[in-house]
Amino acid sequence: MNLADLHAAIETVLRAGLPGVDVQSYPDLGERVGLPLVVLEASEFSPADDTGTGELSLEATVQARLVFDPTQPEAEIAVRQLALRLALLVHQGRSFGLPVTPARLRQIAPDGFRADLDGYLVWLVEWVHELDIGEPEELEMPVFQPVEVLFSAVPSGVPVAPDGYEALPVSP
Repeated sequence: MNLADLHAAIETVLRAGLPGVDVQSYPDLGERVGLPLVVLEASEFSPADDTGTGELSLEATVQARLVFDPTQPEAEIAVRQLALRLALLVHQGRSFGLPVTPARLRQIAPDGFRADLDGYLVWLVEWVHELDIGEPEELEMPVFQPVEVLFSAVPSGVPVAPDGYEALPVSP
């Protein structure tokens, strides 16, 4: 099960069912985005019942934050209506055509936990899927550049001489 495939399948269903709503996975919120906006993220993975097949069974929590402009007419009703429509699409999308269990809704509620979204109306639709991962090849190795990190054992707030740092080894 490739996580990029899960995100893409959910995005496809939500875009089709929420015309005029921008749907993105992990957008850079420092950049300009259109509103209304649905931000998708796999927020947690918990062990699920072991099937005894050697695969890793997980319960994946997926969160969709609906971000709405509070200056729109009847914004408080509109954001709730969109949140319910989003939840219905998730419920009807069930497995999104992928080898995961049908979506099980956990909550549809206001979300005030993202400081970068203060000033907007934000509702959270959260659900879970169970999925199995059998081979490391199912999860693409992410592309990244190794970086050098310097650390010091000196307590925070105490000045450290430049030679008081040690480089952590960078793996090849």
